[in-house]
Amino acid sequence: MKSFFPFLFTTTLAVLPVCVEAISTAGLSDASIGKSTGGNSICASGYITIPISVNGTTLNYTPPKKTAAEIESMIEMYQITNSLSSTAPNGTHLIEGEFKIYTKLCIPSSSAKAASIKTVQLLTHGATLDHTYWDISTGHSYIDAATEAGYATLSYDQLGVGNSDHPDPIQTVQATSQVAVTHALAQLLHDSKIGNYKFENVVGVGHSAGSTLVQAITTEYPSDFDAVILTGTSTNEDYVALSMVAFNLINANTDTSGRFDDLQAGYLTQQTAAGIQFAFYRWPNFDTTAFQSQVANKQTNTVGVLLTLGGVLAEAPDFTGPLDVVLGENDFVFCGGNCTYPENQAALVESTFYPNAASGSQYYLAAGSGHAIAAHDSAGDSFDQMISFLQSNDIY
Repeated sequence: MKSFFPFLFTTTLAVLPVCVEAISTAGLSDASIGKSTGGNSICASGYITIPISVNGTTLNYTPPKKTAAEIESMIEMYQITNSLSSTAPNGTHLIEGEFKIYTKLCIPSSSAKAASIKTVQLLTHGATLDHTYWDISTGHSYIDAATEAGYATLSYDQLGVGNSDHPDPIQTVQATSQVAVTHALAQLLHDSKIGNYKFENVVGVGHSAGSTLVQAITTEYPSDFDAVILTGTSTNEDYVALSMVAFNLINANTDTSGRFDDLQAGYLTQQTAAGIQFAFYRWPNFDTTAFQSQVANKQTNTVGVLLTLGGVLAEAPDFTGPLDVVLGENDFVFCGGNCTYPENQAALVESTFYPNAASGSQYYLAAGSGHAIAAHDSAGDSFDQMISFLQSNDIY
C-alpha cells in the first residue's frame, strides 16, 4: 500500500502564543479554540485536507435502500458460508482524492506544562464512535488525563464519520483509506505541521476498530509511532459477529433521529440503545450519562470498512517500540464478557502480533469494564495505567 500526501492546508489562521486562553491553530482550516469537554485542556479544532492514493478492494455490492433488505445484508455478512466478505470482493481499484478530516489538538491548560510538551498522542476512535470518545465528560476524558500529565493529544473523526467528509461508503471508505488517513496525520505530527509544535515522540492510541488501524500502521509504517496503546481489542474474534448483530445495524439515512438523512445507503448506524449497551457496556459499572450521550450522538460505520477491516490486520515484526494493551475485564466484543478466560486476553496481543516489541511493554484489564472503557467507572484507573506505561518507558 502506498500513500501520497503533498499536504495542502487552506485558510490557516494566525499562530497564537501558548497560554490558558490560546493555542496554535497552524495547519488547521476553519479553526476554533475552546476547552475540552472534560474542562481541563485547551483545544484547537478544525480541518486538515488530506490527499490519499491507496489500493482498495472493489466490492461487488450495491447497498439496499429498504431496511428489511439491509438487515438481510447483515445476515449475509456474518453467515457461516458464502458470507459477503468472501463473495463481494472483486479485484482492486485505486482510492484517490482529497478529503477533509476533522481534528482536535489539545494541550495542557497549564502554561508551564504546555511550554514543555515533547510528546503527542494520536487518538483513533472505534466504529460507530467519533473523536468525542476520548473526551466524554469530567472524569471520563482521556484527553484531560493525558494533558494533565504533560502530553498533547490529536483526536479526529475518521473518514466517513462525524464532521469529516463522507464519500462513497462502499468503494472509498474502506480500511486502507482509513489507514492512509491515520498515517498521514502521524506524518504531519512528526513534521510539526499541526500547531507548530516540535514533538519528539508520536504515540499511537487506538480503541476497538481504531486499535486495528493503529496495528495496521505498525505493520505498514513501523516508524510512525514511538509507542502504541491498544484499547478495546484482543486476539479473540469469536464474539465480534454476535456483537455486530446485536447492534442491529441499519442504513443511517433511515434512522429516526434524522441526523443522517443526507448520507448514502451503505452508511450504517445502530437502530437501538439496547444494541449499544449489549456490545459496549457492563451493567451497572458505567456512567449512565456517558451511555445516554453515546446513544444520542451515535455515529456511523460503512459496509466498505466492515468488509475490508480484517485485511489490514497482520503481525508487526518491525515495530520495536513499547506496546500497551488495555482491555475491559468484561469486554463482550473481544472476550465474550470474561477477558480472564481461558487466560488473560490482553496478554496475548504482544506474542501474537508484536514479536519484537520493547521489553517495557505492558497489558492491563480494566476492572468491571465493558468494551467502552472510557465510559466505565474504572476509566480513571485505566487512564492512569496508560499514562504510567508511557512514563515507565521514558516517554514524557
